Amino acid sequence: MKISTNTKLAILFLGLACFIGVMSSLIVNSLITNRIISEAQERVKEHLNSARYVYQTKLKEIDRVIHWISQRHILKKGVKEGKLNPLRDELSKLMKEEGLDFLTLVDRRGVVLLRVHYPESLGDSLLADLFIQEALKKKSLSGTQVLSGEELSKEGEGLTKKAAILSIQPSKEIREHRVEETSGMVLKSAHPVLDFNGEILGAITGGVLLNRNFEIVDEIKNIVFKDTKYKGREIGTATIFLGDLRITTNVMDKEGNRAIGTRAMKEVQEQVLGRGIPWIQRAFVVDDWYITAYEPIYDIQGKIVGMLYVGMMEAKYATLKERLILLFFFFSMSAMVVALGISFLISWKMLRRSF
Repeated sequence: MKISTNTKLAILFLGLACFIGVMSSLIVNSLITNRIISEAQERVKEHLNSARYVYQTKLKEIDRVIHWISQRHILKKGVKEGKLNPLRDELSKLMKEEGLDFLTLVDRRGVVLLRVHYPESLGDSLLADLFIQEALKKKSLSGTQVLSGEELSKEGEGLTKKAAILSIQPSKEIREHRVEETSGMVLKSAHPVLDFNGEILGAITGGVLLNRNFEIVDEIKNIVFKDTKYKGREIGTATIFLGDLRITTNVMDKEGNRAIGTRAMKEVQEQVLGRGIPWIQRAFVVDDWYITAYEPIYDIQGKIVGMLYVGMMEAKYATLKERLILLFFFFSMSAMVVALGISFLISWKMLRRSF
């Protein structure tokens, strides 16, 4: 059967319309996806800045408290006269009021005079501690430090238990096994204790243990994400890592517990911990995909000891992308149907004139 020229034109027009519709759909899909992801990544970068500010603010608060304690008259007098009993109750009260996990006083040789949080442990030397070294040089120092399990054991059973975390380690077997991590990450400050003539009497150091301390990560979540939820789940999360290990987080596992002891994705570890480069892209976090930002945490010697993380559930942005694409598809299909109708109408009129 011979196909008329008008019919050929109609088919050609229909095919061209379909081709344009498909190509425009693919292009718009790419543009929408890139735009949404780009916007989400910019937002998560801003959130990481806020998280860093919260982290540094907490460190500054600790430094302010330790400096204030080092200036107290009762402390100077007690160290100079060797009368520590009146100090113990005073410093214990201050430690609890200021939310410190440990507070230690040493003499000018670095020998421990008093561990307020663990009074039974004293007489050992902390001269190898960089914080104490600087304080005994009449300088102050604050920052992040990682204490080994052995070092923590000198600080008391309470800190040792709080620091201990069962981490999930990949095994060569099918199942995974759990290994106990005993190190602890602390925010710490040290200041010199000077007599009234400016001579060194000793030093005082104190701080907080970050393992299982949810104050910072929850403050980040409340400030940045304001408890926003998506389908009953927190849309935003924050984590502090010791190495690649989650030691404090508000990321929840499938059982609804904080995912303490889980580890960061291998690619994140290699980039952030291995090369010191922030990770600003999607990542698999515990059991779901998030748009994430990770950056390294450095100790006072400039060594990478952990990571600071914030992330937003990718599902919310995936839903937004799907809705926009469906909306575009609806309008483009509607336009194609109208174009198809017009093409058939024109073809039909041309066909009638030919008879």
